[in-house]
Amino acid sequence: MNLDKLLAEFKETADRTLLRGMDDTTGLEERIRMNIEKKGKKRFRFIYPVSAALVAVALVIGFTPYLLQKESTTSTYTPKGTSAEPGTHQKPDPKAHPASDDQVIMGTVDEIIDVLRVGMTQDQIKAKVSFPYTVVDNYGGSGDDGTEEYWGYSILAKEGYQRKEWTMIDTEALLKRDVGLAMLVGWKDKKLYWYTISYVQGKEVYLFKLNSNGTVTEDIVDVPQDGIQTPPATSIFDLKSEEEDRFYNYMYEKKDELLRGLSPIDVLKLYVKAQQEGQLEMQYALHIEDNGFEKPTPEQYLEDRKKDPVGARNSWKQLKSMQELASDITLEQTSDKEAVVWVTFKDNRDKVAYKMQKNKQGIWKLSWMARQ
Repeated sequence: MNLDKLLAEFKETADRTLLRGMDDTTGLEERIRMNIEKKGKKRFRFIYPVSAALVAVALVIGFTPYLLQKESTTSTYTPKGTSAEPGTHQKPDPKAHPASDDQVIMGTVDEIIDVLRVGMTQDQIKAKVSFPYTVVDNYGGSGDDGTEEYWGYSILAKEGYQRKEWTMIDTEALLKRDVGLAMLVGWKDKKLYWYTISYVQGKEVYLFKLNSNGTVTEDIVDVPQDGIQTPPATSIFDLKSEEEDRFYNYMYEKKDELLRGLSPIDVLKLYVKAQQEGQLEMQYALHIEDNGFEKPTPEQYLEDRKKDPVGARNSWKQLKSMQELASDITLEQTSDKEAVVWVTFKDNRDKVAYKMQKNKQGIWKLSWMARQ
């Protein structure tokens, strides 16, 4: 494509028609050129909602402004209780502050999650996220998990908004739309150790966290009404008291004898709990390790989880959806050493199958790539 020729033709046409109220389109021309030339480079920077003229420019030259590109590819379905649901978006107002626009907020959250990784250096983060930050000196529980330094970001904040402390989520400011989202980053050895994003969608506040091992959580923040918190919803995967004890014993000891006598369904429930708690070592241990089965090393398994936060987020949503909507768990014994656990759902979606195998010690474990 001859970019200079195309821009010259556009500029001539625009000066006569769509942009005739603009004294000079040279600046716009330069911005278009930069967008095209930089397309494909991954740097996160918020761009305020573009004008109708610039949208028309995008159509003429065949590209979409970066933020709109990101929003258009964002998945709209998420289970209740995780990240924002479809239909909760505030109606966009072109004159409103970005903190009032749920789509802008969600697009910003999505893009942050897409570019940040555990282990990134401070310089790498500065190159990816150009928002100003505050060094947080008074974060509660400092150092308990090995974190040495904290940075706080107030993103899409209205003029005059100042975060006074970071020990609690500023739900009031989020719900009042004084700020669209807030990010707290924990550093260890000058590398990203974990981070959280609190953000608003509709009348709900959400909290996303990327943990140091690459697992994530994302849930609605329970804002107490008259001092009363909403009790957690029950699930068919919930563990009873004795099962909870077994879970924590196995989590710390990883001794397969603790699993002896359990059914494939019992083992699957322990695995789902390990996913919920972000216990990767336990998840690995609950997979079959006999010779003859293709499997990653523990080091590969743990390291790979840190490389794909978007995949981890999707897995979390899938897990929450299964916990909330599962109506029944049944067992299909296919042989003495093989079985399939079927999960049925309240909304009549397709069943989910988990392939289980009995190891040489006679203990049920999950197959690798167990979910079918």
